[in-house]
Amino acid sequence: MDIKDVVDQVKEIKEEQSDPEVAHLLEDNLYEQVLNMIASSKCSDPKSFAKEALKTKDILFRRWYA
Repeated sequence: MDIKDVVDQVKEIKEEQSDPEVAHLLEDNLYEQVLNMIASSKCSDPKSFAKEALKTKDILFRRWYA
């Protein structure tokens, strides 16, 4: 995974914001992927990855699961 993958996943979450359950699941998956990369020292620029992933918080949708 590189920073472009994170950007692409954030875009996908934005595209799915009309389906909050899907958007929330994608958001959680993105956060887990980024955290795992950071925790395993496989992330070349943890600060940039985290900053990019957190842009999902600017996407308006209800965060819930059924």
